[in-house]
Amino acid sequence: MTNNRLLELARNQEYQQIIDILPNYPLTTVTEVADFLREEDVYNVAMSLYRYLLQQQETSDYYYGIGQCYGKVYDYNLALWHLEKAFSLQPNRSGANYYAYILERNFKMEQAAKWYQKALIEGYDTDLWTLSHYAYFLEKNQQPILAHSYYQQVLHLNPAYTWAIKRYALFLLNQGQSQPSLALMRKALQDFPQSPFVKLNYLEYLIICVMDSEYEFYLASLDYDYAPFPFQLLVDLFDYFWRYLLRGKSNKQKVQAFEQKASQLKDSIHRDFDDLNQILISNNGDINEWQRLIAFLLL
Repeated sequence: MTNNRLLELARNQEYQQIIDILPNYPLTTVTEVADFLREEDVYNVAMSLYRYLLQQQETSDYYYGIGQCYGKVYDYNLALWHLEKAFSLQPNRSGANYYAYILERNFKMEQAAKWYQKALIEGYDTDLWTLSHYAYFLEKNQQPILAHSYYQQVLHLNPAYTWAIKRYALFLLNQGQSQPSLALMRKALQDFPQSPFVKLNYLEYLIICVMDSEYEFYLASLDYDYAPFPFQLLVDLFDYFWRYLLRGKSNKQKVQAFEQKASQLKDSIHRDFDDLNQILISNNGDINEWQRLIAFLLL
């Protein structure tokens, strides 16, 4: 990347200053910073830059960039609209894997299958993100044998790929294999004891499985006060889900404390909340409040 003032502000997380002065910079510089912010998970700020860029010039890359950002903040309808524009302008561009994912999120399963296959043929066949999301797609598309095969393929390529571990364990759970599922999650704790992702996944897994006593024991064992700030926020969010939203309750003080703490974030936290979303819906919980709280994790 070239050295420029706008990029320096992005690296220093001075996001409002970027918005204020970006018209003073050439499109190539703004593009560079928009792409940098997207890669750094600062999605809402990146979207502001892509909107500005699209006002100046409509390109496939700008539509793809903002489309991916919309997907990362869970606005799958707008993500699809922008990605469709990106691929209509440049049908053979890169990113078929993410396009497939967004099609899936919009329940366009036949189209998603075609684009996943296209991505696998065009070089994403060893990409862990693509393979693991394709496994999850196959699971949701009622193809358990293939899903099982792809989950195992991902974990053969990288046994430390934590999202795939969680998704494979939940796949086994949904297939009635509760003991292998739990064993997989516990093995991850043993194999990767310092990983905050593994710890968070296990805490979430205990909520999903309604393992009350083990949840309390494991929560108490976490070194919360010395943990990274994003880890603390997610523990707070999971615990509020567990103690309040899941039981049809609320706690104004807890919510205010979470909001105040989340306001200190400098980078977005993007996470798969699919299972908790579904549990809350199934229990007639306050899904709108849950999604409002999740939105505090996004910049």
